[in-house]
Parts: sequence; C-alpha cells; structure tokens
Amino acid sequence: MVKQYKIDEVKSLEEKLQAKKNIVLTNYTGIKVKDLSELRNKLREVGTDYKVVKNNLFKIALKNTGYVEMDEYLKGPVAVAFTSEDLSSTAKVLKEFKKEQAVFSFFAGVMENVVYDASGVTRIADLPSKEVLLSQVLSLVNGPGSGIAMGMNQIMASLARGIKAVAEQNA
Repeated sequence: MVKQYKIDEVKSLEEKLQAKKNIVLTNYTGIKVKDLSELRNKLREVGTDYKVVKNNLFKIALKNTGYVEMDEYLKGPVAVAFTSEDLSSTAKVLKEFKKEQAVFSFFAGVMENVVYDASGVTRIADLPSKEVLLSQVLSLVNGPGSGIAMGMNQIMASLARGIKAVAEQNA
C-alpha cells in the first residue's frame, strides 16, 4: 500500500515542475547543512527553489507532468533547483557555490524541455543574464534609428545656419 506522504510528495513535485519549468540536478553529498542553507538563500534571491528529492518519487513526478526522461541522471543523492526564470542566473549561483565547495556538483539541467549535461549547464552559467541580453539587442535595434535622427538633426541645423547666414548678409 502506498503511503500518503509519498503521494503528497509526488503531488508537490508535480506542482513545482508545472510552475517552474527549468531545473538543475545537483549532488549534495559531503556538503554541510549550514552551507546548503546558504545555497538555498542565494538561490531564493534569484527566484529558485532548491529541494532534496527521492529519486523514485521524482521519476514519477517527471513522468506524470510529461517531462523528458531523466532516469540516467537520477542515481544517488539528488537535489533539484527549480526555476521559472532564466536558468542562467540559477546556473551562475550553482557554479559559484561549486567553486567554494569542491565536493558539490551539478550534473544535468533542463531548459525549455531540453536536457543539458554538466558542461551544458556550465555554458548556460557563462551566458549574460536575460536583462543584459535584452539591453544588448535593444541597443542594436536603437542604433540605426539614432543615426537617422542625428543625421536629420544635422540637416535641419545646417539649413537653419544657412538661412541665418543669408539673413545676416542681406541685413
């Protein structure tokens, strides 16, 4: 007979997966509770939940929500970082934590239902944040318009100077 707490845990994981589509799987073996608490706080600041999961229950939740198969990654102790924001911010926090804690590792991630291995998650961490990318794109879009506006302004200013010069000559 299935115990109620397991059913509740699967339901909770399903809700997290539906609300926060991007995840990173981590191995927390050898990390002190105090350090994991600090990691949770840092992740919360970027809109990410961090939860230790039971592999069998997490597999069920993945299957029930139509997530990609991740059975090959669900071995040993696993904690999951759930985020609905850009995965880049979460990956950056995890990468920084990995520098501080040599035994910590992340080994897979899912963004937009595409599975990435550890090197893929590291490449995502190296990307600029969503806001930086948007500002770069907007500056590229805004550049030609600014150039046209400045050119038109110069033409109008030259015309005004020419009219003023003619008026001063005739006066």
